[in-house]
Amino acid sequence: MAGEPVVIVGGVTQWPGSYRGLADLLGEVSGAEVHVAGVTPLDWVSGYYRGFGQLVFEVASAVDRALLGHSAKRVVLVGHSAGGLACRVYIGGEPPYGGRRYSGHRRVSGLITLGTPHATPPKGRLAEPVSRVNGLFPGALHADSGLRYLSVAGDAVDGASSGRARRRYEGFVGDGRTAGDGVVPVEAALLPGSETLVLDGLHHNRRLGHWYGSDAATVRRWWLEESPADGSLVGKTGA
Repeated sequence: MAGEPVVIVGGVTQWPGSYRGLADLLGEVSGAEVHVAGVTPLDWVSGYYRGFGQLVFEVASAVDRALLGHSAKRVVLVGHSAGGLACRVYIGGEPPYGGRRYSGHRRVSGLITLGTPHATPPKGRLAEPVSRVNGLFPGALHADSGLRYLSVAGDAVDGASSGRARRRYEGFVGDGRTAGDGVVPVEAALLPGSETLVLDGLHHNRRLGHWYGSDAATVRRWWLEESPADGSLVGKTGA
């Protein structure tokens, strides 16, 4: 993946500008060009009512821009929070999504997800869209073709000791008395079939505390070219 451009895809509540610091750190750590997809909270809100096709189109456009005039043929996608789900849809496969067939796996060498809720929630507004993504594009769908998947989870907050975290976790799993990053529980953030990494003390975003993109040392803990040092779990999840 050396030299391949990187595209960051943000989550539901974050504007593209929120990832400028992470983009700078990733550029420092990877030595690659780093781009941020133009996905906004408005795109996510619209997606709940009109479908997420436009949102995934923004991911596709960012990949096109990253590869334009570049010697590389593929990018590395970094999806934060629900941005990781948008990446999975863009990577795609044979079934169409929102009337369009995405085949981004031909243009992606690796997907890193940071605190992405991969597990289908038991209830709530995310239950249907996440269920649909998991049904159409299950797990590390293109791993056998060489696309590398790494799902990263933080375990900064135990839902058994934090009522607020427990309530958030129970939006993704049945019992919120478990470890997570303060928003997404570890078990929901690990994509079946992917390489997995659980990192001590990491929160979901900067508003909660030390997060996946706080500094270069933290980014090195999960960047694919680096050894996954300090992870409490490294391996592949079951199918």
